[in-house]
Amino acid sequence: MRMGRPPKRRRDAKQSQSQTQTANKPKFASPTLVVGQISPDVVSSILGPAMTDLAVQSVEDYADAVLAYEHVNQFTAEKGEEEDKEVEVQVEMDLDGNILQQQQTSPLPPPPSSQRLFSSQLDIENLTELLTSTSQHFSHTTNSWKVHANAAKFERLLDEKYGRLRPFIESHPNVEIFIKNVQRKYAMGAFSPFRKSDSPPVGKTTSIMILFMMHRNGVRMDALLLAATFFLVGLQPWALVGLVIIGKWEMDRRKRKRIGGMPKKIATVEAYFASALDANLSEEEEVKAKYALLDTPVGTKFNPADLSLRDEEYDVIVLGSGPETLYAAALLARAGKKLVVLSPRDDVSGCVTLGDKSSSVLGKKIPFDIDGMNVAQLSRQQELLAPALCTTTDTQGGIRFSRIGSNLDGYAHSILSVPGLGTDNTSAECVPVVLNATGSLASLAEYCSTCLGDGFPGVDLDGKDNGNSNSLSYLRACNQINAGSADYYLSKLYNAKESNAYQEASVRTASAFLNKCLPLNTHVRSLMAAIGMMNENLCPDKTSMAAHVTNICAMTSEEGVAYPVGGPRAICHALTSVIEQCGGRVVAGVSLQELLLEKLDEKKETKKKTNGEENDPLKGPKPKCKGIRLQNGMDIKVSKDDGSVISMLGFIPTFLNLLPADTRAAHGVPPGLPAISERRPLMKIMVGLKGSNADLNLTGADWYRLPNASLPYDEMDQATGQIRFGAIGVDAGGDDLTTDGEATGETETTSVGGRRGKQNKTATPATAKKITRRCKFQTGESWMKVSFPSAKDPSWHDRYGPISTCVVTVEACDDFVRAFDTKPQIYSILKGAGNSTSGEMGRLMDRVMKDLLQTFPQLEDNIICTQMYGPVRSGLTHCPARFAIKGNRPETSYPGLFVGGADLTVGDSFSASIVGGWMAANAAMGYSMIDHVYLKKNLTSDLEQFMEEPSLVTERDGVVVEDVGVPFKEVNIDEENATKAAESSKEE
Repeated sequence: MRMGRPPKRRRDAKQSQSQTQTANKPKFASPTLVVGQISPDVVSSILGPAMTDLAVQSVEDYADAVLAYEHVNQFTAEKGEEEDKEVEVQVEMDLDGNILQQQQTSPLPPPPSSQRLFSSQLDIENLTELLTSTSQHFSHTTNSWKVHANAAKFERLLDEKYGRLRPFIESHPNVEIFIKNVQRKYAMGAFSPFRKSDSPPVGKTTSIMILFMMHRNGVRMDALLLAATFFLVGLQPWALVGLVIIGKWEMDRRKRKRIGGMPKKIATVEAYFASALDANLSEEEEVKAKYALLDTPVGTKFNPADLSLRDEEYDVIVLGSGPETLYAAALLARAGKKLVVLSPRDDVSGCVTLGDKSSSVLGKKIPFDIDGMNVAQLSRQQELLAPALCTTTDTQGGIRFSRIGSNLDGYAHSILSVPGLGTDNTSAECVPVVLNATGSLASLAEYCSTCLGDGFPGVDLDGKDNGNSNSLSYLRACNQINAGSADYYLSKLYNAKESNAYQEASVRTASAFLNKCLPLNTHVRSLMAAIGMMNENLCPDKTSMAAHVTNICAMTSEEGVAYPVGGPRAICHALTSVIEQCGGRVVAGVSLQELLLEKLDEKKETKKKTNGEENDPLKGPKPKCKGIRLQNGMDIKVSKDDGSVISMLGFIPTFLNLLPADTRAAHGVPPGLPAISERRPLMKIMVGLKGSNADLNLTGADWYRLPNASLPYDEMDQATGQIRFGAIGVDAGGDDLTTDGEATGETETTSVGGRRGKQNKTATPATAKKITRRCKFQTGESWMKVSFPSAKDPSWHDRYGPISTCVVTVEACDDFVRAFDTKPQIYSILKGAGNSTSGEMGRLMDRVMKDLLQTFPQLEDNIICTQMYGPVRSGLTHCPARFAIKGNRPETSYPGLFVGGADLTVGDSFSASIVGGWMAANAAMGYSMIDHVYLKKNLTSDLEQFMEEPSLVTERDGVVVEDVGVPFKEVNIDEENATKAAESSKEE
């Protein structure tokens, strides 16, 4: 061996290596065989010889078995032919020669031949050829056997995948290709509902800005959620579309669902006057029959001996009187609820009939509308009333409304007398302001410009405002704020505050808004304060901005103010007829004692003590309201499962008068109720007049004296040069703060009539005491409202002839009520306050009548009779606390107890009362937030959807006429003739 060099290869070593490889190669190896890999010719190379030997052996064994079987069959056939042949007999004998046993044996079949079936060379060659062809089939280089195997496998997979759809897939191969592509994309994550890209199409900052702008522009919450899932979560567009489709389908299904056990088919009812009519009556006789119905009080008089009222169980019990009570009951009765209406008044409509003495003077019992049925924004109210009033022949149940006023006065509906307005001093003298429907905002702004020194509301050629009218800008701002009132009141149904401009304004006072928007003109400021709070003697610094805005929008609407033809009794008779035809009852003159509540079970009481809620009445479970107890001891109950009691009496009477004292002490009242105050009760003076509206020159417009909006007195600070705003109006029944023996600085000297001095800017000493000021009605100074219901109803004189009615409303003096500084602040009616023979009532009557004749001198010598009614509770005062508390909503903390009426919205208004009744009915039915907000689904929309269509056809002598409950003639005054008559009267 040489060092550092590789060993030298020799030729013999290479040959021996090739011989070794050749010797180790299999005999039947494939030319493509590679050591370490499996050859495709493995069958012929390894298993071929073994399979050949096994096949030859198996065939030969099978041939031997076939030959043996044929030999046995042949032997059996030959045995029958050899019956005559001798049979070999074997005999066994003993030693004595006796035969012991005889056996007959038959010849055995010959053994089979050992010759092989394939012993010839031809058979072996045939078998070898068969095996060779089989081997070549599996070992061919094209691997055709694999193709057939894959084809069989594919057929099997097709059967497993598609089953019965296999013929369709085979005839449409593109479908299978599409399915495979979808499966491949799904496996790769292409169908994930979320985007996989780390960089979204829009940045997070931009997305948040877009969502914020959408929210500020009033986009609905469901659209905001979808946009947030697309921008922030990363939802794919197709997934977003699918989510919208699914949501739309679910919403449509929910819209078709009936809530609260509403029947599948709601049948229409007959008109309330249908039972009084006969086919044989003439047209004049039908009119008299319809008029006669309005002379009867609404409701059935309560009979203590009638036990059927006690024995029945109702789904709903409604407490209260007036159109709003019957409206809520009619909606629930249409929805399939069995209910009863219990009214404390003798007439459920709210009308008051004069006593027998006055009725004998008038000739008949004439109803007085003491509550005032003025309807603002009539189109909205008719949409709410239609589902409750609809009959077989009329969508409004035969009820019609007439606009107050005439075309001559621009349909004037209100006359405002504000102390100091339009004059140069703050005395009680003023220039009355007339509110009408003609021109609405523009006409009022023009009046402010012409008479009160405000800017002119100019308009350019393009219709754009180029004037400098502050009053017009203020009115438009009020309309913009009031646009969110519907959402605000709707949010009370699902216990969620709607955050909008109206909600923010509701917790602020009107004076701050007036001083900020109208700082220069005190007359315009005083006028806007008067329009914003006409129905209550409340100063702007104590008035909620929400009530102020709502009243301004109602009084300045282009629709004006309407009045039901036939008065309150017409609409209440129609609603009562609907209730009774649906299985309900309306009972009048019921004296209510207290609410009935179930006792809490021991488990709930134990849980309340365990959680430490025993000392906090606002927390923990509350007992369920199950009915009402009357003064005579009769209990009227609701069904145990889903029964409910709806009180339309207001919050103060419900929780302070009807709720038992022990229950109130143990479980409390609704949240925030101690923070509110009750409005001072009112006195109603009813006056019967001789003569028609034309004879007495009466107007349908209501007249108001508003010392609460008297002209303010602004001062300028000499040191700073800033204007110090004076207070608008006076508080006739407030509390003055004085000290023991010394004044509080420069105090405000205020009289009942509205004369006022400087504001008190000094701090109140700690030793100040509350001295309650006496509230007395002062002629020509105190708050007063005068209305003529007979002048509003166009059918009045056709029913009662030349007789007119007048209702004067004033605040109850301290001789009739007493204020208590409690939580909540309430008024107590003194005993004997309603006695007409008392001296205090007589003196009040004299002062009021003197004031009335000074204001309307044409009534002198035409007064037939007078009567005073009251004190009458008027609900809550319109302070900001009323709108800020959480408990001011229809569903109370006591299960099964609901509150409705004007206390939920803006009081002393027919429109607000109807909305309050609608809210209570929807809450009792159980509609959710999704129904109200997203689906726009409520009780009235469901009634319109499931109620039968009325025929709306009434024929008389082949002519189609309207099915009206109270026929009337519309009066249009000829302007030319009226002008001539006015000029002639002036000359006289």
